[in-house]
Amino acid sequence: MSKAADAMAARAQAQALVEGLQGVLLDARRLAGAHPGAHGRRLAGPGEAFWQYRDHRPEDGARAVDWRRSARAERLFVREREWEAAQTAWLWLDPSAGMQQSETEERPSKRRRALTLLLAMALLAQRSGERIGALGLTPPLRGPHAAEQLGLALQQSPENLLAPPGRASLLVLASDFYAPIEHWERQLRRLSANTRGGVLLMLADPAEEDFPYEGRVLFREPGTRNENLVGRAEDVRAQFQQRLAAHRAALHALATRCGFALVRNRTDHPAAAALGAVIAGLEQAH
Repeated sequence: MSKAADAMAARAQAQALVEGLQGVLLDARRLAGAHPGAHGRRLAGPGEAFWQYRDHRPEDGARAVDWRRSARAERLFVREREWEAAQTAWLWLDPSAGMQQSETEERPSKRRRALTLLLAMALLAQRSGERIGALGLTPPLRGPHAAEQLGLALQQSPENLLAPPGRASLLVLASDFYAPIEHWERQLRRLSANTRGGVLLMLADPAEEDFPYEGRVLFREPGTRNENLVGRAEDVRAQFQQRLAAHRAALHALATRCGFALVRNRTDHPAAAALGAVIAGLEQAH
C-alpha cells in the first residue's frame, strides 16, 4: 500500500472514531448528570484548600487554633484543609474483538457500554478536580475537550497494559476478562506493584451468561478462525455456566489480592448502578 493510501486509510479511521464517539459522549453526559452527589476526596491533610472548621482537641496543641474564628465563639476551632495528594486515575478499554459482542441491535455492545461508563466517570472526575488519562496513551487530561480527547484515545487502547507513572495512580480497567486467569494474574500483579489499585469493570452480554442457545449451533471465537459446532447446545449449558462462574470467582479472588474492586455490568442492565460502584471502588482505593 502506498503512503498516500495509508494516509487516506488513517484519516478514514480517525473520522469513523470521531463520528462514533458523539453518541457515546451524549450517553455519558446524561449518565454523569444523573449521578447523585459527585464530589472529590474530602479528606483532611496537608493541602492548601480550606475544607472546614472543627472543634479543637487537646492533642492539637495551641498552634493549631484558628484564633480569628475562635474569637467569634465561646470555644476553640481548628481550620482543616483538604488533602491534595497528587493522584491520577488511568483508564483502559480492552481492544479485543470479543468486546464488540451484542446479540441484538437494541442493546449496546460491551465495548460501547464500557466506553460510556469510562467517559461518564471521567466527566465526574473532572468536576471534582481529579486528573484522568488513557493508560499508555495520554498525559492527565483537563479542560473543556478532555472527554472527547479521552474517548478517542480509549478507542485505540493497546492490548498490553503499561504501568502508569507515579505510585499514587489508580486504574480502571474495562474488559469482559475472558482471557485466561494466568494472563490477568501477570497483568494485575505487575500493575499493583506500581499503583494503589483501582477497579476492574467487567462487561457481559446477556447471552454470555444465560446461554440461551438450543439445537445445532456453530460458535465462532471473535477475531479468530476458531469455531466449534455443537449438536445440542442445551446439553452444554450447565457445564458452560459452571466454568464461567469458576473463572469469575478466580478473577474476583485475584482482584482482591491485588487491591482491585470488581464491578460487573450486563449490557441489558442499567449503567447507573455500575457507575456508582466504580466511583465507590475508587474512593475505597484512595
